[in-house]
Amino acid sequence: MAKPWVPHVIQQGDHIRKLAFRYGIDAETLWRHEKNQEISGRRKNMDLLLPGDVLHVPAEPAPALDISAGTMNRYKAKVPTVHVQLRLESAMRSLGGQRFEVHGVNEGGEPVFGTTTAEGEAAFDVPVLVREVELRLPDAGLVIPVLVGDLDPIDEPSGVTQRLRNLGLLPPAGDVRAEDITLALMAFQRDEGLPATGALDDETRRALEARHLL
Repeated sequence: MAKPWVPHVIQQGDHIRKLAFRYGIDAETLWRHEKNQEISGRRKNMDLLLPGDVLHVPAEPAPALDISAGTMNRYKAKVPTVHVQLRLESAMRSLGGQRFEVHGVNEGGEPVFGTTTAEGEAAFDVPVLVREVELRLPDAGLVIPVLVGDLDPIDEPSGVTQRLRNLGLLPPAGDVRAEDITLALMAFQRDEGLPATGALDDETRRALEARHLL
């Protein structure tokens, strides 16, 4: 008899690899399960989920490890990671070839070090259970908080707003009005050589995805 699966309502910060690790199942297997046909057909990227989406997960957690009473039990665990890739842009300076540090990745406090590409891209891996890290570019004097699993799908209004914020076309926090989003889209369209209509048509959506990397 097949084990039951139950609905899990996606919260901000949830992503498929984190949930798969918690339930002791492969991420691709979780995403492609027959109970998840509706969401996998609606969301084109399993790494971009919206709070309120419903994903079915195993009702029972992964089996516990065996413990031998009266003896010392030793285990070795490998926590999977999720790949984070950011494109850093500045109108004031080039952010290509910048050394960077990522803090908050390891429990021991040791940062991860790297160098941005010529295009200003920073890439690094973090354990699936880590929600927030801090990206530092010491030579540029920049400190950037990075929330892992917080980006909404681009076909949702919140996902469009997030990407416009990240590109510096909207304030990084606070409420924005519909007219603010229209003006931000017009500015983005002008930058991309598209008709500055302020409407989120398919061409603008594709360009926004490409510029934002996701």
